[in-house]
Amino acid sequence: MQLQQLEDLVKQSLKQIEHPVYKIDLLELGMFGKIVEENGQLKIFLKTPDEDRKVQIQIESQLRGILNKHNFPKGFKVRFEVDESIKPEEIGSSIKGIKHIILIGSGKGGVGKSTVTTNLAVAFLREGYKVGILDADVYGPSIGKMFGYEGKVPLYGNGRKVTPLEKHGIKLMSFSFLLEPGQAVIWRGPMLGKAMEQFLFEVDWGELDFLFIDLPPGTGDVQLSIAQYVEVEGAVIVTTPQTVAINDASRALTMFQQVNIPVLGIIENMSEFICPYCGKVSYIFSKRGGEKFANQYGVPLLGSIPLEASIMESGEKGIPILFEDSNKIVLQAYQEITKNITKEIEKLKS
Repeated sequence: MQLQQLEDLVKQSLKQIEHPVYKIDLLELGMFGKIVEENGQLKIFLKTPDEDRKVQIQIESQLRGILNKHNFPKGFKVRFEVDESIKPEEIGSSIKGIKHIILIGSGKGGVGKSTVTTNLAVAFLREGYKVGILDADVYGPSIGKMFGYEGKVPLYGNGRKVTPLEKHGIKLMSFSFLLEPGQAVIWRGPMLGKAMEQFLFEVDWGELDFLFIDLPPGTGDVQLSIAQYVEVEGAVIVTTPQTVAINDASRALTMFQQVNIPVLGIIENMSEFICPYCGKVSYIFSKRGGEKFANQYGVPLLGSIPLEASIMESGEKGIPILFEDSNKIVLQAYQEITKNITKEIEKLKS
């Protein structure tokens, strides 16, 4: 076997091994160095970001096992030379195949964040994008319900990664798929962090233009874990117009700023109620609160969504309202928000 063939085989083998920390294959991580034949030995030089020798030995053992299956190489002793020349800060933490990760957050519950996440994903789908939703609200997951799933749902995979569910062309993963109806989750911070790591890296998301992550209310462990694990394009804050909701939403906004996640803007949900009989507009939750909030923090108001009974009814049926063309006002609101989010993403690139 020629040296070039041996090199190709080593690279193919590295591609089969996922790094236990960075959750990408070793070839993509850039761990291949070179192969040198020397005095009847083959030296395989590997680059690594790990100072932990236990991790290095684990990787060497996996690689040797794969190479032995290929009878690699006969007549030579194989040695590994490892240097720690890969800087962890240069690796990044993107999920392969996903172009943009958008966090949808709020300071408090009850502002319709999950409903907004659901229909925002549909709005992007209608524009021709490939989209997915990760329901990161471990204690109160509701994305499953929005798409018509009730309680525990069988999940399948290839032994390494779980295949997300797909409904109406949107890929879905929610903690609700693992729970019986009414089942409570009593977890502490480290368990939440591990669950988020698995949902992000052990799910086969495939090729997506956008992954929307529906965060739990507040500024807790889940938010911080996601900020630590992955490169996020930006965050969107959902609020209703009244002061009590905005006060809580401001905490979510400042948290994102503190962990260096760009805030793409504010969505004002339940901005107004339009009477279906007389057409009169009522500001049930105050007026222009989202606009004032956005101006206060110098971020865009991405758009406002009216309070509509049809939005609630669609959520109850498990069919997002944007799959129906009957409500033009809601459709136009989400189309405007979609356009503004893509504008803000383009600004970040420039």
